[in-house]
Amino acid sequence: MRTLAEFRQFRPLTVGRIEAALDADSSSYLLKGPRGCGADELLGAIAQALLGGCGGCGHCWACREVADGEHPDVLWAQGERGKAVAVEELRRVVRFASLAPVQARYRVVIIPDIDTLRLTFPVILKALEEPPTATKWLLSAALIGAELSPVASRCFTVELEAPSDDEIEERFREANVHATAALVRWTRRRLDRVSLFARLTDAERYLSTFQDLPELVRDDARWCMELVHRLTPEDLGNTGDAEEVIQCGLEILIAAHPENADWLRRATRASLSLSRHLPVQLVLAELILRAG
Repeated sequence: MRTLAEFRQFRPLTVGRIEAALDADSSSYLLKGPRGCGADELLGAIAQALLGGCGGCGHCWACREVADGEHPDVLWAQGERGKAVAVEELRRVVRFASLAPVQARYRVVIIPDIDTLRLTFPVILKALEEPPTATKWLLSAALIGAELSPVASRCFTVELEAPSDDEIEERFREANVHATAALVRWTRRRLDRVSLFARLTDAERYLSTFQDLPELVRDDARWCMELVHRLTPEDLGNTGDAEEVIQCGLEILIAAHPENADWLRRATRASLSLSRHLPVQLVLAELILRAG
């Protein structure tokens, strides 16, 4: 987990806004920034700054406990993206927020990507309207729609910047991946895609295959099935991460051939199939064989 001081190297404006927000001593904070901008990491860094008594050094006991997810006064509320948070989880969050701190000055509730979860917003809103004096709420969202607006109005909102190319390159170096210009561009300035690409055996070769599909596909079913096999991200398994990296590939395909109506149609259909969580090999076969 990065500290605020470490984030400052690449995003001094963002860190300055966060520090100003902390100086305001609000009971709830909402980080608003594009998906993949590192909001989750920043939420953890803010928790360290609130609980460490050191400004979030990253090295003291409290900071290490926050980073390891073991601090008794910090609760990360998790829900499955796009689905309702379980009633039991919601009750656990509210109950945790109502209790006095065990060791630190505050209790901290962290809810990342709150805009992607069909939360029972009235419950969260009520908790924010009547917060215990020793509880801090840390939220993040890419978008603030009508349903989230009442919650956002109770928070000190901090606008986040997207990572720069320099920050993306640094993350690739930390992952021991050669940051080519193409890989940096294909992340679309999303830190989560850096870690995703780093798990592929040869990310640039894999993703460039999507870019070259119109030239690679032949009127040969066996060859097309070989392409399906080549594009199946075996490093990731048949998981949400596999769906995400294929979605990246489809974006690359569309960007490389914006005027090719046939491939645009195929890519759009494949993207829809991914959203329905169909098996990735079936999605790829539909994309390639129908195009062939």
